[in-house]
Amino acid sequence: MTLSHKRPSLENVSEDEKKVVEELRRRTFYDLTPKMREDESLFHRFCQARDFDLNEAENMLRKHITWVKKMKLDTFLTDFKPPDVLAKYFPYEFLCNDKEGRPVMYVDFGNLDWKGLWNLWPSKG
Repeated sequence: MTLSHKRPSLENVSEDEKKVVEELRRRTFYDLTPKMREDESLFHRFCQARDFDLNEAENMLRKHITWVKKMKLDTFLTDFKPPDVLAKYFPYEFLCNDKEGRPVMYVDFGNLDWKGLWNLWPSKG
């Protein structure tokens, strides 16, 4: 079973719903991170999640924007440095992104130190 990453079609959306989506875009566009601006379906998804209630959708989107900026998700794949213990006990490598932009990771399970990973967590005596 494959996952579909198709963008939702705005053809089946009423004119009132399109107006809500465009107003949400107008209100929040300049607060978005550059990576979020690339997502064509962002505004529609947040409006749809709140049944096209503009104020609720804006509130939800602004919370999401704050969280994305706080967690630095736009640069996570390029700036992330794993902790030394993870690098020591869990041999892996990010190779590239697939055709749909998802990260591809190689894990060398043959050289995985299971005991080292297990001993990282304290026992619940």
